[in-house]
Amino acid sequence: MKEKKNLLRKAVVAVIVLVILIPCSVLVYETSQTKDESTIQLYYMMNDGKMKPVGRNVTFTENALEETLAMLKDGPKMDGASASIPEDVEFLSAEMDGKTAIVNVSRGYYRLENVREVVCRSSIVWTLTSLEGVEDVKILVDGQPLHKKSGEEYGLMNRQNILIDSVIFAEPTEYAILKLYFANQDGTDLVVEERVVEVNTNQAREKTILEQLIAGPLEEGCYATIPAETKIRDVTITNDGTCYVDLSQEFVAKHNSGAASELVMVYSIVNSLCELETVEKVQFLINGEKLKDYDGHLDFVTPFTAVNSLRF
Repeated sequence: MKEKKNLLRKAVVAVIVLVILIPCSVLVYETSQTKDESTIQLYYMMNDGKMKPVGRNVTFTENALEETLAMLKDGPKMDGASASIPEDVEFLSAEMDGKTAIVNVSRGYYRLENVREVVCRSSIVWTLTSLEGVEDVKILVDGQPLHKKSGEEYGLMNRQNILIDSVIFAEPTEYAILKLYFANQDGTDLVVEERVVEVNTNQAREKTILEQLIAGPLEEGCYATIPAETKIRDVTITNDGTCYVDLSQEFVAKHNSGAASELVMVYSIVNSLCELETVEKVQFLINGEKLKDYDGHLDFVTPFTAVNSLRF
């Protein structure tokens, strides 16, 4: 009888121990499985033109910011979503300063245009602020604060000042072959460079040509004709085929002096634009006004037509 009581007592103790240990072991198991695991939201462009998050469970090993940006750079692994970080934009470093994530990107960022820049910046901000402890994001480009085209710095960005609720449509693009006229080696005549460019179908082809001319030649033996500081104020075409080109004051103030230089610069624009079927002649404006003459050599009151050669 005494032996049966001892066995019963041991059985009760064993049950009590199991009741205590089993939940503890489950808790330890669950803790070990969830330790350092996080769910992050990677923001990509969707086919409907909106930026939306794609959830991913991850286990960070070292720098959570850098690892998150690396995943964002890799792009989405699903249909209906497209990468938000272009190939020529690299993440150089990322670190926390209090509750602010400081992200240093390569200079390729400044080659982004319009919608692509907005998508890239919004994707970075919304993705990083999905991480615990990140409230703001500051973007540096090659170590210097990101600035707007006006020169103003963006400063701290967050979900309050970077909005993604509205639809962000990608600008429709296509490819075109442009015949661009640049100066020859001695600057006495024009040479042609044929260039394949990606063009925005919502932008006038005449403006694209001017942008390419200001950017300068790509081929050897061709030389720039227009001051790089020149701004395009407006470009319009009338029904009679006259293309009105309104340029900033830098077109006048920054050019190389001399009659030959003036001829080459003017006709590089005229000949390039007149390659378009819609353009017959070009009328120049500076800050919206006609010039009586240009450096005392050419009459700018009347429109110019294309020439075969400047060797008159």
